[in-house]
Amino acid sequence: DIRSLSTGVFICIKCSGIHRSLGVHISKVLSVKLDEWTNEQVDALAEMGGNIAVNKKYEAYTPGNLKKPSPNSFIDERSDFIRRKYEKLEFFNFDEQALLCPYPAPHRRSSSSSTSSSSHDKKHYEKQATRHRIGIAFRNSWGRKESESKNSKKANSLVAMVEFVGLIKVNVVKGTNLAVRDVMTSDPYVILALGHQTVKTRVIKSNLNPVWNESLMLSIPENIPPLKVLVYDKDTFTTDDFMGDAEIDIQPLVTAARACETPISMSPCNLGNG
Repeated sequence: DIRSLSTGVFICIKCSGIHRSLGVHISKVLSVKLDEWTNEQVDALAEMGGNIAVNKKYEAYTPGNLKKPSPNSFIDERSDFIRRKYEKLEFFNFDEQALLCPYPAPHRRSSSSSTSSSSHDKKHYEKQATRHRIGIAFRNSWGRKESESKNSKKANSLVAMVEFVGLIKVNVVKGTNLAVRDVMTSDPYVILALGHQTVKTRVIKSNLNPVWNESLMLSIPENIPPLKVLVYDKDTFTTDDFMGDAEIDIQPLVTAARACETPISMSPCNLGNG
């Protein structure tokens, strides 16, 4: 799951790269499961009320002849709509700003709200249940470690400033005949690294032929680095032992994915499985 912290909406993988290209001052994109969130950020997202409430504000004046992109729309059509919606604010209802968004107003002049206090209170209480559900659901899927160091937090903030072109899902299936790093066996796990980002699988105890069957997600930076695959043996009282590594050039995959999304592509593309 991917969220735009600035606008408060859940976004799909196809739209996430476009949102990132807008810049963090317009749409700061974070992964629900891969990025670190503060309680204040979760509360702010819950306060916004979810996609329906946010779209009511950002799509209030959408022209009747303008078709909203579908899941199968080309990237040019998708990019045009998203930029008009969030960057140019062509469909924005400024009268809803005070009611829906806990952040400062967007980068255009604001208009005064003529909403009465009684109407404001009614809408406020109607949204309480929705906001509560969003906050609870978000925290239930939120996997961050309270003990992370300050250096890790600084690294995460630097990564958040990088522009991304999309996401890559890596299926970690299994390992065969891995090296022995303990007395008779090993406790292997896999780390995937892409630029400053790292994700890892679970540890499988005492197994030289482990089966993970895990799908891990990483954001692809604009300057595409190789995907690094590192295998370690988990140790309890000492530093984890290195077992092996490999590098994968993902540039051809990104190029093929872009070709599939261009209007000149007339047939489905099969990128294969890695």
